[in-house]
Amino acid sequence: MVKNQEPRKILLDLAVTLDGFIEGPKGEVDWCIMDPDMEFNNFLSQIDTILYGRKSYDLWGQYNPDSNVSDTEKEIWELVDYGHRNVPSLT
Repeated sequence: MVKNQEPRKILLDLAVTLDGFIEGPKGEVDWCIMDPDMEFNNFLSQIDTILYGRKSYDLWGQYNPDSNVSDTEKEIWELVDYGHRNVPSLT
């Protein structure tokens, strides 16, 4: 550790339903919305590393949005793509 350097902050953003599930019974994540009012791009601009589980990385870690998505969604995925991605998994 470098002396006189402030420790990095850890920010947690976890997408779960009110009953504690991350996906539906068949693996669907269609309940998870990307509403512009959530200002998710502001959150993403504050982070430099994303930790994925293996299944989440398989779904989202290599995702490239279609060309017809909104400018907000394009900005969100550019910010996701900018960060370091880690998958702490043994599978």
